[in-house]
Amino acid sequence: MGAVYSQRVEEEQIEQLEWVQERLAASGIRALLVRHLRLTLLQNRYDPPERRGPVLMAGSMRISVEDGFHVEREDGRTADFHDADEAAAYVASAVS
Repeated sequence: MGAVYSQRVEEEQIEQLEWVQERLAASGIRALLVRHLRLTLLQNRYDPPERRGPVLMAGSMRISVEDGFHVEREDGRTADFHDADEAAAYVASAVS
């Protein structure tokens, strides 16, 4: 049940990030949707895959979804938004 729930949450996050991606595209800004999965392969040792939620990369900015939209800039500054339009407008103004 946990795997099904986490997959559903990830799908909803991806859908929300795609909304932001569409709004950025309308402003002429390309953004790449990325899923994080890290595998560690060492001889005689198994480390389970590490997973983080999907992110949207626009320039040097990273947008993630968890209780709203979290935007992280390259310089470490962050901003949180409840609406996809607000997040897209913030990213568009910072990137251009």
